[in-house]
Amino acid sequence: MINFITNHEYTGCNIATLYEAGYDDSNEFATFNQVRKAWNLSGKELKGAKAAARLMTIVLKKDKEGKEKKVPKYFSVFELSELQAIVASNSGEHEIVGR
Repeated sequence: MINFITNHEYTGCNIATLYEAGYDDSNEFATFNQVRKAWNLSGKELKGAKAAARLMTIVLKKDKEGKEKKVPKYFSVFELSELQAIVASNSGEHEIVGR
């Protein structure tokens, strides 16, 4: 399972989350903003897209005293073929081929 925009593989608990959502290794995902920017779309063209899963990454944040600490950051991902179908239906065109 990879992010089709960055080509990075998902790891750790994110893989388990995607498997539990019914996806397998052949599926590809990206965030809403990644897709919007990469495909040069408006939010309107992505209207109706449903997130495949909510994943997590660990980021460093500074607390009030300026100390860095690790905190979870959650983000939603969308599956490639589902996005292609939504964009095609919203634009009245055939399915987008490729990335």
